[in-house]
Parts: sequence; structure tokens; C-alpha cells
Amino acid sequence: MSQNQILIKKSVQMKRATATTLLLFFVLCGFSQESAKPWKSHLSSGLFQVKEHANFGLVFKGAGFQYGIGRDFGTERGIITFGSEVGVSILFSRQIPGLGFYLKPFDAAYLFEIPLKNNRLLIGPAAMLEYNYNLYPDLQAGFDYWFTNFSAGVAARYDFRVKESDLRLSLNTSLSGFISRQPDDRNPYFYDIGFRHAVRHLHQDLTFGLAGDYNVTSLEIQWKPAPNSRLTYAYTMKYSGFYGNPEISMLNHSIKLIFNRKHA
Repeated sequence: MSQNQILIKKSVQMKRATATTLLLFFVLCGFSQESAKPWKSHLSSGLFQVKEHANFGLVFKGAGFQYGIGRDFGTERGIITFGSEVGVSILFSRQIPGLGFYLKPFDAAYLFEIPLKNNRLLIGPAAMLEYNYNLYPDLQAGFDYWFTNFSAGVAARYDFRVKESDLRLSLNTSLSGFISRQPDDRNPYFYDIGFRHAVRHLHQDLTFGLAGDYNVTSLEIQWKPAPNSRLTYAYTMKYSGFYGNPEISMLNHSIKLIFNRKHA
């Protein structure tokens, strides 16, 4: 068997393993005996940064705003988390404007509790689907830019208390998945801007990738002043990167307000 045949065989095996992992994840969630906790919503704002290789290496920075919802489901062994988010960002580089749209239809994790004496540690598999869609009307008027990822990864959560305050550290990172990016070269005489094009582009040419091809990682620190507080404050740092052609890296720093609902 040639070297190319071996590489192709390994690639097919990894694709099947990722697809199987994602399927098993949702099966586990579906068959779990869970008790639902109240929905939470959140608003976040912060500094967003995008470096798109196709834009001559320019770094676009600006304000970003996001809204999302989330819910936890308690199980016998831990919890299932589910969330969704939508956002927009207004970016500039050398007075050149850019506009970013973000959609995360779902972000889910099945976390198993690791027994600790006083605090709570949970870790387990995670899955998410994200769309990043950017426009640069003064720089590339006829083209859109996107980064889609449907990823399997791992998530962890550590809960602890300081006096009357509840604190939480959350980490989520991708390990493998299916990704879509715009072509490295495009016909300069062909315009493809519009809603119909955007929907098609975000799902076209999905390819399989591992941690060496791309990564999406987020770290969040939450502070709830008191157990019955209706507000939780959080800081989030998120990195997204694709290392092939065309390369892209995104880094976000956000402050988040989480609105807690009262238990029924």
C-alpha cells in the first residue's frame, strides 16, 4: 500500500470516528434521564479581532455584541448543557470598515462529575455548530468571507465558592470536525454577495479537519455574587483559527451579563 493510500485510509477513518462521536453524543443526550433547570439568557460585549489572510494580512478590530440562551439538564452522572448564540461586530483596520455576523445554532456538552470533597469538577465530550460571516465593502466589495465549523471536542467546568459568592471556570476546545472556508482564489469579475449566496457558501465544500488544521477554544470565568442573585457576571476569551489557505485567526474578549431566572 502506497503512502498516499495510507493517508487517505487514515483520513476516512478519522472522518468516520468524528461523525460517530457526534452521533453517539446526541444519542447519549437523548436517552439520559434528566431534570431541566431554568433557561438563562445573556448579553455580552467586547473587543473583537479578525486577521483574514485574504485581506492582505490586515487586522480588523472593533466592538462586538452577542445575545444567547442556555440551559442545563441534570443527570444521574452529571449534566447536559445546551446553548445558542447570535451576534454582530463592527470592525476597522486603517479606517477601512468591516462587518461580522455570528450564529451558533447549538453548543452542547455531556459533562460527567468527578467527585471532589468541597468543589465540583465536570468534564466530558462536547459538540457545536458555528457560522462566522464577514463583509469588507470598501476593500472587497464583491466577495464575502466565512468560517463554518461543526466540531467535536471536550468541555470542562469547575465550580467553587468564595464566602457567599459562586464562581465557575469553563473551558471548551475543539478536537476535530468539518469546516468550510471561502476559496483562496476567486474570479474578480464575479460578484457573489447576497442572502442566497451566504446560505450556500456557509455550507459548501465541507472538509474534515483535526486540531492541527483548525481550533476553536473558549475560556470563561463567571462570578455570581450570591446564591439567589438574578445576575451573574462573566469574562470570556475566545480564539478561533484556521491554518490552511486562506488562513484566518479571530480573538474575542467579552464581558457578559447572565440573567438567572428564579426556580419554579
